[in-house]
Amino acid sequence: GVNMGLNFGGRRKEWKRHPLKGHAFKKLNEMDVPVATVIDVGILSSTEELIHAYRDKKQILIEPIAEFEQRIRETYDKAGVDYELIKVAATDADGDISMRTKSVRDGIEITHAQIAKTRDAAGEYRTVPGRRLDAIMGERSLAKPYLLKVDVDGAEMSVLRGAESILADCSVVCIEATMATFFERSEEIKRHGFQLFDIVDLCYYDDRLCQVDLIFLNQKIIIEKGYQIFGDGFDISKWKTYEPK
Repeated sequence: GVNMGLNFGGRRKEWKRHPLKGHAFKKLNEMDVPVATVIDVGILSSTEELIHAYRDKKQILIEPIAEFEQRIRETYDKAGVDYELIKVAATDADGDISMRTKSVRDGIEITHAQIAKTRDAAGEYRTVPGRRLDAIMGERSLAKPYLLKVDVDGAEMSVLRGAESILADCSVVCIEATMATFFERSEEIKRHGFQLFDIVDLCYYDDRLCQVDLIFLNQKIIIEKGYQIFGDGFDISKWKTYEPK
């Protein structure tokens, strides 16, 4: 997906909330939402917002495109993140799968990589190993709860189907969605006991909303920590109308 970027330089005296992944993760940390391990599915070369917000957490990086490995390792090593790079495609069944790569930007070799059921569309194709997240995480003894981020250019539902046994162990799920897939993906995650926390990184095409990232919070944490909106009554000082400037 398209990374809108975020300046964490702290130049402004007052931090202002915007609909961006980095700001949402900052708020989750302020709320003391527990995250012990990050599972980042489809990272291309890096997810800067997760590096910044969860630098001290183990990060499991799922990325099957070999061309990104050097940049991934350089970026995460430089940031001092404890990570494991797993060079597979997360999907709903173990076994080899076909992937299509393409670029929509000049000067960048690959901007998108997606699972391909056929090889009819333009682009380059390759075969990569596919694994269920259930299996990947089941082979490891990693601290819970997890933050799961999924950005795989169209195969997000397959990733979720392959992660059914670990979703209950996730405190946060962040997933990319288009306007055509927004409701299907939202309903699937809601079905597993999550509540929509934020809609971030809004992307427009021809001035029409085209793509967003959806961030969900585990309902159990909302109840345990008393994070229901208006749960303690309405406080006008907490109400803000979003202003981009």
